[in-house]
Amino acid sequence: MKKNVVNWGIISTAKIGWEHVIPAIQKSKNSKVLGLASRDLKKAKSLCQKLNISKSYGSYEELYQDPDIDIIYNPLPNHLHIKTSLKAASYGKHILLEKPLSLKAKDIDPLIKSAQKNKVIIKEAFMVRHHPQWQWVKKYIKDGNIGAISNISTVFSYSNKDPNNIRNILKYGGGAIYDIGCYPTVISRFLTDKEPKRVVATATKDKKFKTDILSSVMLDFGGIFSSYTVATQSNVSQQVIILGTKKTIVVENPFNAVASKPTTVVIYNGKSIYRKENTVKTFTAADQYEHQATAFSNHLIKKTKVDYDLKDAKKNMKVLDATFKSIKKGSWVKV
Repeated sequence: MKKNVVNWGIISTAKIGWEHVIPAIQKSKNSKVLGLASRDLKKAKSLCQKLNISKSYGSYEELYQDPDIDIIYNPLPNHLHIKTSLKAASYGKHILLEKPLSLKAKDIDPLIKSAQKNKVIIKEAFMVRHHPQWQWVKKYIKDGNIGAISNISTVFSYSNKDPNNIRNILKYGGGAIYDIGCYPTVISRFLTDKEPKRVVATATKDKKFKTDILSSVMLDFGGIFSSYTVATQSNVSQQVIILGTKKTIVVENPFNAVASKPTTVVIYNGKSIYRKENTVKTFTAADQYEHQATAFSNHLIKKTKVDYDLKDAKKNMKVLDATFKSIKKGSWVKV
């Protein structure tokens, strides 16, 4: 591809798109949002006008057929990810697909085959792996600064009781584990460079929605445990604690870091439990969505190595599959 800017097309008028991803792509020096599609052309035209996007489409397929579009960003509800992405790939489009990629690991197989057949790149949109703070944390750990990792503990919660919200609709892949449990899963795999061997989990479900609203999970990486609690009817809270044999790291703004605000990581020295007696590292404000878009566009422009492919996405989904199985069985389940 002999060009310096990659053209992106967005399907749907989903909030995550216009609130986070579209502005991030527009900030990226090697990326441009050229078009947006909606099944409602009026909505598409209205949002395009608001966000200064030049092309609008009244169907997703019309966007796929546009030869000027290089990458599709797909933030549709979870249950629609595979079907719509297979269609986009058939037109030779590269795809950034929102997490979780599917509702079952096996559902990703047709997408892997399609990507190979159509020679396209399809990636899962875990923007956190592109944030400078997480890249720093991973290197700091790899350099042996905290000793060996013993445990990773995560809390991730928010409050959403809207019955019409897709996060609360079971058949659309709603619930805490699908929506946010995938984050501590992927970040544990990211930090350890390992796959968990087994998982045990328990969950409380909403009586009306039937989705999990409070779930606690433990992943066994063989000598390293990663435990997390996710909740959808609590308060807004996020924190990741990485316990090492020498030091402890606390990532205070781990997942939804605001693009305009700095983030902080506390390195506890292994002697004092008081924050003021330890080291606080502040990272300048960074847009993790922008970093994600830039990295993807560089796969096309600079032919950079694809860091996280569909096989990686399937591995993450296998962990979620085992998590749900453990909840049903009430015991440890092999991943």
